[in-house]
Amino acid sequence: MAETSRLHLIQELLRNLTGALSSAALYAPEHPKVTEHLAKLADCFRQYSRHEQELLIACVDDELLYQGKPLLKTPITARLLHYCSQQGIGFIRLSKGLSLIELQQLTKVLLGKQPFESMAALTTSIQLGSVDAPQNETRPIASYDELTDEEKRGVQQQFDNISEKAALDIEHITSMVAGFITAFRRQANPFLALVPIRRQDEYTFTHSVDVGILNIAQGMALGIEGQMLHDIGLAGMLHDVGKIFVDKEILNKPGKLSGDEFAQIKQHPSRGAQYLMNQEGIPRLAVFSAYEHHMRYDLKGYPQVPEGWVQNISSQMTAISDTFDALRTRRAYKSPWDFSKASGLMLNLAGSQLNPDLTLNFLKTLAVMGEDMESFDDSPEDTQARDEILGCSCSLENPRCG
Repeated sequence: MAETSRLHLIQELLRNLTGALSSAALYAPEHPKVTEHLAKLADCFRQYSRHEQELLIACVDDELLYQGKPLLKTPITARLLHYCSQQGIGFIRLSKGLSLIELQQLTKVLLGKQPFESMAALTTSIQLGSVDAPQNETRPIASYDELTDEEKRGVQQQFDNISEKAALDIEHITSMVAGFITAFRRQANPFLALVPIRRQDEYTFTHSVDVGILNIAQGMALGIEGQMLHDIGLAGMLHDVGKIFVDKEILNKPGKLSGDEFAQIKQHPSRGAQYLMNQEGIPRLAVFSAYEHHMRYDLKGYPQVPEGWVQNISSQMTAISDTFDALRTRRAYKSPWDFSKASGLMLNLAGSQLNPDLTLNFLKTLAVMGEDMESFDDSPEDTQARDEILGCSCSLENPRCG
């Protein structure tokens, strides 16, 4: 579906949602005028869901975001923002199977006639999130070194559980994600929190933590907040769980992989998504990111998907974080890359392998914050690369420049 057609459907959907809310406030949620608007809304969503798995609208400050980008400000978006603000709602997620009854419940919640927490018990096709991350997960964690030994053991235990294909207790991991978000909101530098993985033996664990941190940094740079930001960070932490199904000898092989070995590697996204779907408390964004993070922006990666598939924005952000952290890491088959070399490759990949808009956002954020990053060199080449990224104003349609 073309971007203009998709945005038109979303605008029509929001127009009917606010129309239903206005009629419900004037009459009642069961009034025929409300039902008429909701039926049109459902029809718009059915057309939209032929091409995408779900619709996520985030409420950030005075803007509505779709795929991390602000929607055009109109009286309709302003009205919906008002309703969401009144009820403390940070995002609305609609999934396939949406019914009129569920939409009537949504109108009641947005009008304050029911608490938004009640939606979880009433429907699986509509999810609402609060503006802020869970209140019991607010201890700021400005760097990995600030984790207590108990917290490190708790998170490491969950990765051990993953490696043993055991049940996952998500509490320790979500607590870490929320702690990083809290610290970064207080002006802590997200990139200084990265684990110095070039000095650590446990690659899978530290790489997963770093991808989560980089996802949070991307999301905050885009203005994403609340539960959606939390879910994006968690998605980064869990994106590579499918590698538990791949032989370690293959993962650490220094030479070129054989055809059979690469076939095993290509299985890990789908197997990781299946694993996460069978665990409790895993957000849908984490499942999408596990499945799609090797899919490439042009969909020429793996797993192969039908024509017209639309990759989730969280998966695209995770692919960028994954690429950067893999480049800066020493592995059995490669040396770590410096900032100049890594950013140059990522700019070349933008438009084909990586989302060009998100890649440029990420590298600009990195250039602003990264002056003190351990992985950066103080060489003239690195300084020039940072300056070029900060000053880049070229068209994002050019795949060789973001």
